[in-house]
Amino acid sequence: MSDLEPGAPAAPPPDAPNDQGPGGIGGTGLGMAELGEYLDADCLPPNPIIDESPECQAALDGLRRMRALSLDLVDDEASRLAMPADWIARVLDGLETDLRAGRDLPLSASDPAVEITISEGAVRELVRAAGDGVPGVIVGRVQLDGDATAGEPVGVTVRISAALVRPLAELADSVRDAVNTALLTHTELAVTGIDVIVDDVHPIVTGIESGTGDGIEEES
Repeated sequence: MSDLEPGAPAAPPPDAPNDQGPGGIGGTGLGMAELGEYLDADCLPPNPIIDESPECQAALDGLRRMRALSLDLVDDEASRLAMPADWIARVLDGLETDLRAGRDLPLSASDPAVEITISEGAVRELVRAAGDGVPGVIVGRVQLDGDATAGEPVGVTVRISAALVRPLAELADSVRDAVNTALLTHTELAVTGIDVIVDDVHPIVTGIESGTGDGIEEES
């Protein structure tokens, strides 16, 4: 199902482990601000602490996707988005929260003596990457509801920020389809449903000059 009513970002589940804590992303002591500066410098000079951390690499990938969308949407003065001032900060907060490793979820192996797992953080990043791949969408938060460690059914909630490049219902359906495909391909979760909640909507606003002044035309 989809909730198309803009709402406040969901708080982390009360029992969710805080894997970052004072140690920063992936225990590196670094936060999103430092990773943003590293990305601004084209990741030069190389920093092995960042380059060898899967969590930092996932965060950098998320930053790249977010920046690519925001640049596309404000590419020129004639076509820009009416974006809330704090939406990027809220997306970054969600990204940092989702990077917590969380619990290990089992994957089947051909050799019974081998144990294969995937962390909840990796699943959330998988969902985030799938949602971010839909044009006009940036994923703000991903939540898994249910005890997947015991093979129980799991519900997935994806909170997004969306530009009105298409009707919202179509964007939400595209996000759900992309997330469902990613989860079926890379996990063995018993997913009961994928809820897409639109937290932020960015209407495309075009300034129109006329002989009597400037006007604003909103397209959706």
